[in-house]
Amino acid sequence: MHSIISEIKKNLYVPLFILSCLGVACVCGLSEGYTSASGKTYTIMELLLFLRRDTMLADISLNRYDIWICGIGTWTQLLLPFLLSMGYLYTVSSEKLSGFNRMLLIRETNFRYSASKLAAAIISGGIILSVGYLFFGILVYMKFPSVYAYPVDKLNLYMEMYPGFQEAGFCFMRCLRVFLYGMCINVFAYMVSVFFRDKYILICLPLMLKYIWGQVVMKLETDAINKGNGAVLNLCSGLRIESILNIHTSGYFGMTLLSICLIYLTGFCLTLYLLKKRGEGFGFE
Repeated sequence: MHSIISEIKKNLYVPLFILSCLGVACVCGLSEGYTSASGKTYTIMELLLFLRRDTMLADISLNRYDIWICGIGTWTQLLLPFLLSMGYLYTVSSEKLSGFNRMLLIRETNFRYSASKLAAAIISGGIILSVGYLFFGILVYMKFPSVYAYPVDKLNLYMEMYPGFQEAGFCFMRCLRVFLYGMCINVFAYMVSVFFRDKYILICLPLMLKYIWGQVVMKLETDAINKGNGAVLNLCSGLRIESILNIHTSGYFGMTLLSICLIYLTGFCLTLYLLKKRGEGFGFE
């Protein structure tokens, strides 16, 4: 446990932690928050800066909860593998290039060393995304009205769309899902760190892997829809990491987590294997 806590502290190195959280908040603001009747889209940043209160109250979709959950949009999903892993990848690269990992391996067993790296990668991803997303949420909640501020007729229609809606409860579940999503997103950085030590590769490759993963799942999903293959379509929904965030795909929640856990476990086993085979200097340049 001491090794895990120590690794998490290194991954959450304060300057990089603050930079990562601010980066998460900023890219959340770049997500699309509203589409007008004419089809024009507005980012959440534009809504925060330029939208007036009376305009917000004209459309219940501009309530603070709906705007908040729009924060993890296309740009956010694309950049998160980099933003969440900055501290972790910086630590891994520095330790391997400086040879400090050799000292750690002398003091710890291969299993303990590998387990602490695995746990730190998983937990730090969840923490960084949660803090950054909560900071973004504070800005949104300061600007946009609560759903309960709208007229009763609009509120009733909204409640029909979201049965049992309670803002506090839904916000708590959203935070939990976001934490798990951050843990899952860091799987790409973790897998890259198993094989590479060069900081430029460590920065770029997780972004590429996340993009490729999404494109492959989308292609399989499109083919399954065209062929009417329900089994493959269900599998794709389980492989889509964003299923963790969507309350409408809760049936695939467990499948998604299981698939990510299997990838983490594969990386952990590969780390142990490489340590045993190559010794303390494992990794590609």
